[in-house]
Amino acid sequence: MKKPIIAIDGPAASGKSTTARLLAARLGLVYLDTGAMYRACALQAERLAVPLDDLGAIEALMDEIELRVEFEGGMNRIFLGDEDVSRLIRSEHISQQASAISAQPSVRLKMVELQRKIASGGGFILDGRDIGSYVFPDADFKFFLVADAEIRAQRRFDELKSRGLDADYQEVLEDINRRDENDAGRALAPLIKMPDAIEVDTGNLTIEEQVNVLYDVIMQKRGNAKIYLAEHSGFCFGVRRAIQMAIEAKGQGQNVCTLGELIHNPVVVKQLAAQGIVVCDDPTHLENHTVIIRSHGAPREIYEALEASGNTVVDATCPYVKRAQQLVQEMSAKDYQVIIMGDEHHPEVVGMRSWGNGSTLVLAPGSTPELVLHSKVCIVCQTTKKPEDLAAMSAWFSTKVQELRIFNTICLATQQRQKATADLAQHADVMIVIGGQNSSNTMQLFHLCQRYCHCHKIETEAEIQPQWLEGKKIIGLAAGASTPSQTILSVYNRIKEINGEPERVTTIGEVPLYKEESC
Repeated sequence: MKKPIIAIDGPAASGKSTTARLLAARLGLVYLDTGAMYRACALQAERLAVPLDDLGAIEALMDEIELRVEFEGGMNRIFLGDEDVSRLIRSEHISQQASAISAQPSVRLKMVELQRKIASGGGFILDGRDIGSYVFPDADFKFFLVADAEIRAQRRFDELKSRGLDADYQEVLEDINRRDENDAGRALAPLIKMPDAIEVDTGNLTIEEQVNVLYDVIMQKRGNAKIYLAEHSGFCFGVRRAIQMAIEAKGQGQNVCTLGELIHNPVVVKQLAAQGIVVCDDPTHLENHTVIIRSHGAPREIYEALEASGNTVVDATCPYVKRAQQLVQEMSAKDYQVIIMGDEHHPEVVGMRSWGNGSTLVLAPGSTPELVLHSKVCIVCQTTKKPEDLAAMSAWFSTKVQELRIFNTICLATQQRQKATADLAQHADVMIVIGGQNSSNTMQLFHLCQRYCHCHKIETEAEIQPQWLEGKKIIGLAAGASTPSQTILSVYNRIKEINGEPERVTTIGEVPLYKEESC
């Protein structure tokens, strides 16, 4: 979703600049101080002794001027060449000179060109006299701030006195009226209120009230998208348990490693490595280490080899996976041919198969065996597969063998997560599924969402493309079992940022969960 361009116009001292700067901070946008750009032109003209009524000299000045704007901490830094003149342009004298030089067509054309170049991509708030009428006539939001000249003169008078400068109220009022006349009477891009601009009388408003008025209008018109998180998203019990066991083991010894990635999430694996818990893919060379068996489990021969080499084995296998391993072992011993429904090369399935025998087969969902089946067959399942796939495979086998035993080894958390994700996907305009690229359960969620709506799978918030969100009213989030809460928070906040919403959350409990009545 493209960030908006917001134009705030009005006469001098109507509160434009302060309102624009505070509103930009609240909306997460960038404030472009166009008045500062004209002040810089006035400063350069004074330095080079260029008369403000010499059109030819002014045009030459504009041809040569090297003016740029940098943004830092919500503030504009104005440069002439390599010199930061941000402070020098704030004198009352330069302010008066800026009003005069800005009326020159060559100056206005040069600055408008630069302003458009800076802000045309969106995400900017600009204030001035002609932003909504000339610089960005197609701005997403236009405001025109007004106040009686006497009120504006008093504001300017108070500002000058607060800066320790001598000021006379009557002189300030005369200057305000003169600037109003100049701004409204110039030939190119005069100060006018456009028909589609919203007028706000700031005479009796505080700055905070001014900002609130504009903010409320913008929020009401934008109709921001609703963002929901599917229930049961993020770390499951098995993943949380494995991470805790690894950290505790590290606290008891120096040589700690995990046999393969502890979980299928590169962010978490990197965080563990920073704590000294490294990944080892080849167990044959490990001796006298503390070795963490990851949540996916490991083949039975690995346990034997590690212990024979003097290693201490910490078994962080998920209890659901451990139960599936035990069933494979028990049913094989009872002379059942065990069929494992899952991905043949997934580490969980590789480990499960090792607890069987030579007749144990791995079948992907939707496939059928080519070999002659035994009369007695037992079906178990990779813990992250879909229940409907298990049901379909069981139905096929029921007509092919004399005796069939089926164990639903899909973990409860997976089933709950898939159901909650499907419920949300059926009501969302787009789903963003968060998890490791090699995470099986994340991939299952992704394919599930594709049945119902547009869907994108990401590991981090950096992968989100703004065009995914354009025109979307309901944005759904789902996260795999290996996705930490912090990653979910970062994705949620990034979507809010892309949509131009300033609010951010810091805890997972602040992210709205989807329930049937949410929409």
